[in-house]
Amino acid sequence: MADYNNKDRRKQKRFKAVNGAFAAVRQKSNQLGQIKDISFGGLAFTYLANEGATNGARALDIFVTKHQLYIKDIPFELVRDAQVEKESPFSTVPVRQQSVQFGKLSKEQKSQLMHLMQYHTVGES
Repeated sequence: MADYNNKDRRKQKRFKAVNGAFAAVRQKSNQLGQIKDISFGGLAFTYLANEGATNGARALDIFVTKHQLYIKDIPFELVRDAQVEKESPFSTVPVRQQSVQFGKLSKEQKSQLMHLMQYHTVGES
């Protein structure tokens, strides 16, 4: 997969997600990751690389643990999946980051995403 600067390609503002905001890709192996940033067009999340790849997955769920917010079955296309630099030399588990672009969203999903970005983000990314 090509590694290019996604920031230059973004059409919408991205917002930093609050701590406790997660994306979950459900397929043969459940993959859970901390959301790094989000926009109406997509999101980026980090995950432990030993959890398996999301190849073939087409939908994900978003939830914010502290605020009981849950958005399910969000269609997406994978834009990028890359290794993240280790923060500590003692870390043994590789961390990856996925960037995804949302597909066609329902009215309810759009409304829930708007709520998430208004009340569960901490500024622009």
